[in-house]
Amino acid sequence: MATAADGHAHGEPAGEAALTGRAWLAALPDDLAAQRRVMAALAERCAAWPLAASLLVGCSLGRGAADALSDIDAALGVDAPRGEPGAARVETVEAMVAAALPELGPLVDVLRQRTGPADQHVRRIFAQFADGTQLDLAVVAEAEIDDRRRRGGAPDFVPLYQASAPQNSSAPDAAGPAGAAASEPPAAYAVTGEQVREWAFLGWCALIDIDKYLRRGSLWEADTRLHEARHRIWALWAAAQGAFYPWHGLSQVLDHDQGNLPPGIESTVATFDAADLRRAARASAAVLATASEAAARRHPADLPTAMAAYVTHALSREP
Repeated sequence: MATAADGHAHGEPAGEAALTGRAWLAALPDDLAAQRRVMAALAERCAAWPLAASLLVGCSLGRGAADALSDIDAALGVDAPRGEPGAARVETVEAMVAAALPELGPLVDVLRQRTGPADQHVRRIFAQFADGTQLDLAVVAEAEIDDRRRRGGAPDFVPLYQASAPQNSSAPDAAGPAGAAASEPPAAYAVTGEQVREWAFLGWCALIDIDKYLRRGSLWEADTRLHEARHRIWALWAAAQGAFYPWHGLSQVLDHDQGNLPPGIESTVATFDAADLRRAARASAAVLATASEAAARRHPADLPTAMAAYVTHALSREP
């Protein structure tokens, strides 16, 4: 059985590819020893489970931005058909992982749930270990992972185990006739102008709600909407900077460049006081406009300028 544990990623020349598998784990710094222990043990078990097709780790660990407090965001591919036809196999592997977790270290508790799109069958396992280590694992049909590879999704995921070499989408027999690549769907995680408009619009919706709630005297609701508006700002700024998964907002901005924050973002923080919440909402409007424009420059979008003008004016009125 071939694995990625001892070599380079499939299809990349030796000496030029990034480390994978055991070599990647061995290169992790000492402050990630706890995460390394869990990942290595899980990869070893995958090699013994016939239905396990792959194990990949991503997000901050995959990008090399992790610290001792980072969780393990991973995906385990299962040799199973996509969707409901493969549900039984996916759930079998989920049960095997859950049974093996106590062997990976003292456990506090485990959450198992269905997640992802309705047309997929994805099982999520979140495990909290007593030493503080957290495992957030998606168990899914390998075909779903292959589809993401072909569409350019999850660029920061590192293979820890591979039962067989993944299909090389750059090979002639995979790419199809000349010119076929041009008709490929966009990358699974690509940001579109439509998405930028949606995030901006939702940000303005959150800000106009702050005005409403402050007029009602509902500070808790106003405070909640202020946090939501700021999340949209972070997502737009992440999109403007070219972060991998901008919809995650703040974490992606910090992972991409901790020193490059939306101008004025600190002014969007408020105390639990009506006047200060209104001040922060006004400040958020200015920052949201800046972040929206920056995102639209990178991902051309029809920004909701009429909504922005309406909300900005509403917030400028005295209560």
